[in-house]
Amino acid sequence: MVYLDEKVIQQLIEAFNRRELEPVTKLFTDDVVLHYPGRNRIAGDYQGKLGVLDFWHNQIELTGGSFQGKVVSVCQGEGNLVLIMDIIAVHDSQEYTWRRINHNRLAKGWIYEGDQYTADIVFA
Repeated sequence: MVYLDEKVIQQLIEAFNRRELEPVTKLFTDDVVLHYPGRNRIAGDYQGKLGVLDFWHNQIELTGGSFQGKVVSVCQGEGNLVLIMDIIAVHDSQEYTWRRINHNRLAKGWIYEGDQYTADIVFA
């Protein structure tokens, strides 16, 4: 895993928010696995860079393009990257916000929603 300073991570999230998704996938290994929890249409495991892209596109599509992330905090060490973000999304004309934790270790990533109930509503 490559060490990324907070400035670079912020630039990557901004690229995501502009929907420049392809360049961001270069940070992942080809065999990356992303685990997403919940009882919603995007819950499950995503394999490889194309799987991560699929996950991102699903979030964007299910929120009518409104899905945005904002970096709150970054912590790295010993092969781990923990990114705490605030998420903003619109679903059925209502705006929702919640906190998300992204935990990445080598070729694996886990997402934990601070409010899984809200995420399940948004991605229903």
